[in-house]
Amino acid sequence: MNKAFCKEPDQSDRPLCPACGAEGLPVSEATLLAHLEAADADTLAEPAAWCDTDNCPVAYFDALERSVPVARARGVHWPKDPTGALCACHGLTCDDVDSDLDEGEPTRVRRVIEAAAAPDACCAARSADGRSCVARVQRFWVRRKAARG
Repeated sequence: MNKAFCKEPDQSDRPLCPACGAEGLPVSEATLLAHLEAADADTLAEPAAWCDTDNCPVAYFDALERSVPVARARGVHWPKDPTGALCACHGLTCDDVDSDLDEGEPTRVRRVIEAAAAPDACCAARSADGRSCVARVQRFWVRRKAARG
């Protein structure tokens, strides 16, 4: 059959979460080992991915639909863990953001965003999704400020 009449499958380079179907965020082996027991990390093939869906029970997964649940991961941040830190390396918490909102000035938030932008920042290495915390901190700030009116 002529290829002109065949539709190529729609697939991205990133695997889809077996629980919620969201496209995963690629993570390194170092990130997996920092947040999973070695035995759990060894069950995942490359490329491994982080499920960024807030309420999905899966933390990490691979293209073969193998997964590790949030409950077996450590150092998971908000929103996967509602009580988790927003920034693992600088210790910014949801309560810190609430304090900034109460005071009317984002002092703590600004300090963490500036620190995360520094050349020696380790947010991406310590973060469960393998990325800087800046977008997550800003997203929480906007959500919390909107919720307060």
